[in-house]
Amino acid sequence: MPRINPESLLLVGRVTQPHGVRGEMKVRPETDDPERFGLLDRVFVGADATRAARTEREVRSVRFQSMKNGTVAVLLGLADVTTREAAGDLRGQDVYAHEDDLPPLDEGEVFIHDLIGMTVVVVDEDDQPTGETVGTVRDVYETGASFLFAVAREGRPELLVPDVEPVVREVDAEAREIRILPPDGLLDL
Repeated sequence: MPRINPESLLLVGRVTQPHGVRGEMKVRPETDDPERFGLLDRVFVGADATRAARTEREVRSVRFQSMKNGTVAVLLGLADVTTREAAGDLRGQDVYAHEDDLPPLDEGEVFIHDLIGMTVVVVDEDDQPTGETVGTVRDVYETGASFLFAVAREGRPELLVPDVEPVVREVDAEAREIRILPPDGLLDL
């Protein structure tokens, strides 16, 4: 098997618990479209991308389960995991997909991990740059309704910027910028 570059792996989920007695596991999706799991013939499982790159696994089955909170869990079966105990051994592990195995992104879409390290800049009401730089995206949190960008600011506390239409005006993947029109007081926090 050829060596897989960990940087080509994208986090798509996390194993939460075994499901049933035949080795299926419940996976909490880390993607906005859990249906993508149905397109995968293989996944990589490990505590991080470097370890996961060494553990390619063939997908045996994919089913979906609606949860009470309105989210969807993925019930994932792997060819080499056939017992509840073996599925339980993977609890807490991350599930990755190789970027070549995922469908191409639509125009204007970016992977969540691509947002990390982007520069957050301020624009005016006409979406023109003001020249003010807020900081750099350190992490992205999912709140259920939207995402929050954790922005590291030099000499100031971290700022949480909601990824909602009136605030985030544009995500420019090529320029590696997120352009925002902050509401009054947001930058003063």
